[in-house]
Amino acid sequence: MLRRYLEGPISIHLKELRQMIFLIGPRQVGKTTLAKSMIPDLKPGFNYFNWDLTSDRKFLATQLFPGKINLKEPGRGVLVFDEIHKYPRWKNTLKGLFDSNEPDTHWIITGSAALNVYRKGQDSLLGRSFLYLLCPFSVAEITGSPVIQSDPTAHLLNLKMSKPDNETQEAFDSLMRFGGFPEPFLKATESFLARWRTSRLERLINQDLGMTEHLKHLPILEQLMFLLPERVGSPLSLNSLREDLEIHHATAKHWIELLERVFYGFAVRPYTGKLSRALKKEPKWYLWDWSEIADKGKRFENMMAVHLMKFVQYINNMGLGNLSLHYVKDKEKREADFLIVNEKKPVLLIECKSKIKTVSESLRYFAHHLRVPRVMQLSMDSQESWLTEDKSIKREVASAATFLKQLI
Repeated sequence: MLRRYLEGPISIHLKELRQMIFLIGPRQVGKTTLAKSMIPDLKPGFNYFNWDLTSDRKFLATQLFPGKINLKEPGRGVLVFDEIHKYPRWKNTLKGLFDSNEPDTHWIITGSAALNVYRKGQDSLLGRSFLYLLCPFSVAEITGSPVIQSDPTAHLLNLKMSKPDNETQEAFDSLMRFGGFPEPFLKATESFLARWRTSRLERLINQDLGMTEHLKHLPILEQLMFLLPERVGSPLSLNSLREDLEIHHATAKHWIELLERVFYGFAVRPYTGKLSRALKKEPKWYLWDWSEIADKGKRFENMMAVHLMKFVQYINNMGLGNLSLHYVKDKEKREADFLIVNEKKPVLLIECKSKIKTVSESLRYFAHHLRVPRVMQLSMDSQESWLTEDKSIKREVASAATFLKQLI
């Protein structure tokens, strides 16, 4: 099994920090496996509890939550609570137990939708927890590249571009084909991927979405999920979705936000700072599982989006920077796929191309007007790196595989 990129940071957290670990991420991305690996002597029902298991649920409700169990006894130094957010009073219960038992116990709370909703509001657990977002596999994680611990701006500006080695290119190609979720990536067969994807989407609809939406809405929500892979990489028009699904604008907006909270996908919003005539409203939409996308070019762009979001979220969660991910487009239809911003300052402008034909003129335009220090056009087929310069604006053309190996 590949070592997950959050193992090191979580291990350090458990040794040095008192806060609970909230481990969130898409369904089936490996949260439970990672959490279990953090327990030196795993004993289900003793230091690991899953709310979905009847026996654990009964023990928690009648013994542990009422305070009848000594959590400080040997072997319970690290406690994992899986899917505990399904318990109606989980926040206040955890707060009481945590306050009574710290710093002798360490806590890992795993979940997806409900924990993601919780973290966006004020709550009694504020200050008692730190967030860790577990993302799908990436080129850097598969090839064992070192985790970044330096200033992110300096790291991005000092990336070394060259022809990818065989291991890097193979990792890139496998991710393009099978996606970044552990089970289908490691199985590496098309038949398993198709069956796994169907099962995952059914669980997303019937469990995660079924907990929040009325049952009569689920068939239409499912239709929305069928439409979104075709619209990856383009500004997402809620009016268009509203017309296609025959729903209200407010409903379309609510459902897109809901799909983001349950980690079906995520939005990348336009950057407007210091740029006149920029588009300001419509975000682009990307899926956490890019294997759903049939079109090769869109799949490549989506895979890049997930890698970049993983880098941004890691840097922010580790307290190494204040990054945000955007795209850039103006009313003249000039466009660049991605822009990484640190502390409101543009750092890296990226355009994704399946094949290298010409260098994007939009990159030159936006680089000049936004004063971006590094500009790159990345290709999934490019084997060499080269540089073009026009009016002191340098634009690099390089291998996406080599670039991604140096992220997270």
